[in-house]
Amino acid sequence: MSRLLSDLKQGKVDVILIYKLDRLSRHVRDVLDLVELFDKYGVVLYSLSENFDLASPFGRAALKMMATFSELERETIVERMEMGKLARARSGKYSCPGKCPFGYRYDKNNDRFTIDETEAEIIRKIFDLYINENFTFRKLYDYCRTAYPDIDYFSNPMCCKPLIERPMYAGYFRYRGGELTPGTNFPAIISYETYLKAQAQVEANRTTRSSDNTPYLLTGLLYCGRCGNRYVGKMYERYTKKPDGTHTKHYRYRDYGCAARIKRDANYKPNACDNEIYRADELDKIVCDIIKQIDIDDYDTTSYAHGFIDSLIAQLGATKQSAERLLDLYINGDIDRDAYLLRKLPIDGKIEELNTLIAKESETVKTSVTDGVQNIRNKLSNFDSLSKKEKRILLHFLVKSVVIDGENVLVNLKLKQ
Repeated sequence: MSRLLSDLKQGKVDVILIYKLDRLSRHVRDVLDLVELFDKYGVVLYSLSENFDLASPFGRAALKMMATFSELERETIVERMEMGKLARARSGKYSCPGKCPFGYRYDKNNDRFTIDETEAEIIRKIFDLYINENFTFRKLYDYCRTAYPDIDYFSNPMCCKPLIERPMYAGYFRYRGGELTPGTNFPAIISYETYLKAQAQVEANRTTRSSDNTPYLLTGLLYCGRCGNRYVGKMYERYTKKPDGTHTKHYRYRDYGCAARIKRDANYKPNACDNEIYRADELDKIVCDIIKQIDIDDYDTTSYAHGFIDSLIAQLGATKQSAERLLDLYINGDIDRDAYLLRKLPIDGKIEELNTLIAKESETVKTSVTDGVQNIRNKLSNFDSLSKKEKRILLHFLVKSVVIDGENVLVNLKLKQ
């Protein structure tokens, strides 16, 4: 098709002959766009199986009808295939979407997965190290690269993550991200209890990792008071030169600066800005000292109590917009039904989760507004002893923005007096 369109635009084509319209495309929009393009370059379209005259209004209408039925036929086939896959999954039969999972071999004749005992022992060892020795995914990778150098699977630092999170090893599988289904065409390699322990460890590690996923305390809060750009963090490293010409790292430090000045992204080229550059620890201290002076009793605690719910509602709105955009892609033919359903599942799950959180927090606010206020009061009085994660959460909860204009630092609070 790409070569055809290229030849068409170069004037090499007079007639395009197809056996049937659905061989050109099964999407109405594609057919109409192509026919319009053919007409633009004076190319005639003929079909061996159908008779339509694009020069007449009736012929063009007939073309649209045929294209519509071709698209309907395609979607019907896809829907039937999806129903067949769903029925197969409900019966407990796992369908391998690509390469056979590590630890198994697939017997196509019997539609069954058998255990590769050599790889199965490695899987059991990986689960043991992850649960009982507190190995991280990266540490598991280092171990496997050393212990099993001849196995090609261990070629990526995060290659052990899908092994730990794959329920197939415990005798279950998920179809389209749904609930766990007991498998009938493959045996388990580990116990279900072992799998649950590993997932609990995954969740615990995820919480730990997210505690300090950025070294910058004020990320997302800083704005330039001169050009309106965001202030961003950037790390610098200084090197010293030895007499022999080699370099050695001397020290590193972090700064906050206007994105238009420090140009952290080479592809971002706004107008130059000369606003102040701050050392990260110095600006952190300035803002934190201001926050520590807040007396929560001087502000409307009701608006504070509802602040978290407001943020959840905002997230819910953004997630619903994502769902609408995804639906538009499907309606416009930019993605097929399978891709739509696959991408829709996690969005639906996120919407359900946010609705549950909003309902829960709303009920909490009704009964214990003062408890939340007391909690914030305690955090402010013990601010210096909080972890970086706790400080960051508190700052993002209380602060709307921090505007930098030279030596002037203006902290705008979300709280209202």
